[in-house]
Amino acid sequence: MLAIRSTKCSVAFVGAAGALVVLVTAVHVFMVPILPSSLDYFGARGSVGHPRNATPGVGVVDSRLRGHFPSDSHGAVAFRGAPWKAEVGRWLAGCHANSSSVNITERIGAKRCEKDCSGRGVCNYDLGECRCFHGYSGKGCEEVLKLECNLPSSPEWPAGRWIVSMCAAHCDTTRAMCFCGPGTKYPDRPVAEACGFKTILPARPDDPKLTDWKTPDLENVFTTNGSKSGWCNVVPEDAYSSKVKYKEECDCKYDGLWGQFCETHVECSCINQCSGHGHCHGGFCQCDSGYFGIDCSIPSAYSLAYDWPSWLQPPVNLPDMKILSSTPINVKAIVQKKRPLIYVYDLPAELDSHLLEGRHFKFQCVNRIYDDRNRTLWTQQLYGAQMALYESILASPHRTLNGEEADYFYVPVLDSCLITRSDDTPHLLMPVRIVMQMLCFSGHGGLLC
Repeated sequence: MLAIRSTKCSVAFVGAAGALVVLVTAVHVFMVPILPSSLDYFGARGSVGHPRNATPGVGVVDSRLRGHFPSDSHGAVAFRGAPWKAEVGRWLAGCHANSSSVNITERIGAKRCEKDCSGRGVCNYDLGECRCFHGYSGKGCEEVLKLECNLPSSPEWPAGRWIVSMCAAHCDTTRAMCFCGPGTKYPDRPVAEACGFKTILPARPDDPKLTDWKTPDLENVFTTNGSKSGWCNVVPEDAYSSKVKYKEECDCKYDGLWGQFCETHVECSCINQCSGHGHCHGGFCQCDSGYFGIDCSIPSAYSLAYDWPSWLQPPVNLPDMKILSSTPINVKAIVQKKRPLIYVYDLPAELDSHLLEGRHFKFQCVNRIYDDRNRTLWTQQLYGAQMALYESILASPHRTLNGEEADYFYVPVLDSCLITRSDDTPHLLMPVRIVMQMLCFSGHGGLLC
């Protein structure tokens, strides 16, 4: 006779076991498919003894997957529309999740924005509100802001106390970034941080150089001396061939520029590189007409007539295409999707796009940048993981525009950018307040204020 022994479990054990189950489920849902062929891998399929793509050997598997999932011109592999490091993207794309499809009614916005955002922002067609570029404001982005690079000056601190945007040259007040400015040979060359200030030489050989933030170094920035040109007048070819000397503390920190002297313009880093429906504007996606969202992945009624983003396919029941290009009201379309469904909030620009557009160091809070051949360079730092997750969710077929159908809600506050930019420009020293009504979704199954 089979005897079944009664076992008593402590509350702590049950709680720990429950937490483990929740963690495994969450990983399976959001990083699908971390576990091969879904959770039934653990026993439902007795014949399966090893996860797919795990044997025989990583090198052999990667070789097989490389043929099925080749990298793009940037050296990345796309998984569900989001770019990933090649080996990671191939592994994710090589797996799949099993779930049945359901028909979801997606709500497509059609509310126009005032002045079409004046060419200085992106219209959120769902709310009829502009998301203005860095340095602009107003309902139609008609107001030009003045974002100073420096804190108030004093006799002791001529350029104000230290801050990462501190500028001894020309401040671009739309972005709070420092450049050489008019009257120099290279007016658009950045003069970032220590470049514009005197260097304190070390007292001992092993000591580091220090920056005297109280003393601007105008001579080494602006001089036209033949043997040692100022940073703003150095000809790159002469410097690379050692014909002239220059201030070595100056370098190229801003995104979208490459080379010791920022002489090469390269692709900027944007969320999902604007999903093929826009242009990366220094970290802020300038979307094509009819698209919006931080990565230009959300269509409006004015774009559906000629294109559907991949994460919204396949449509089952289309609205009348004849009226889509001119209708002033939101439209609905039935789309086949697999649960779980995730609703992603499109937050005000100052809480996401501005943090990317105005960063002073190209590696800050992103998972990749682009080199002089526009090849991807992966940052391999912790904060890049948040961007990778954000991109993946935005491009996922589990995403929905219908909050009433959503199983999960994602609030993409880029705290990693706030952390790395905590000592940034004066306008970012003010507390960031999230407007709660933006995060409220009233309706069946949604968030309530």
